[in-house]
Amino acid sequence: MTNHLTANDIVHLNERTIRTHGGTFTPPENLADEEALATLTDLAATPEFPTLADKAALYFYTIITQQLFRDANERTALLAARMVVLLNGGSFHKKLKKVTVEERDMPGTGQGTDIWTALTKEVSTATISQPDLREWFARNTTPPKNPE
Repeated sequence: MTNHLTANDIVHLNERTIRTHGGTFTPPENLADEEALATLTDLAATPEFPTLADKAALYFYTIITQQLFRDANERTALLAARMVVLLNGGSFHKKLKKVTVEERDMPGTGQGTDIWTALTKEVSTATISQPDLREWFARNTTPPKNPE
């Protein structure tokens, strides 16, 4: 069984990143689109997104592109994607890499930890699609050794 993030988990990640790194948190939940958050968490729990890469890409892409919160969507998306992988016993490769899909590098720039920044920017500017993002996560993560 795969663990999923709840709406409360994602709201907590948003609040935590704002309190840690700055920004504006509007109580009680800082939500710009509560319905979209509910749809995201429901969708992540379906068989349509069976792998950790599928789920990480779904959280990352949806939070950024639908701007679920009033502030810190990109940071929240990053935390949610990382959390779902780690929560389920997966891991990120020590050295993140660009991924080539259809002769195009994702992200187009960046190395090391800058890859996260470049990836976030490319998703927010619609340069990377959700299926391409899923491929990036699949190639930069290791699934759990003993998945259930």
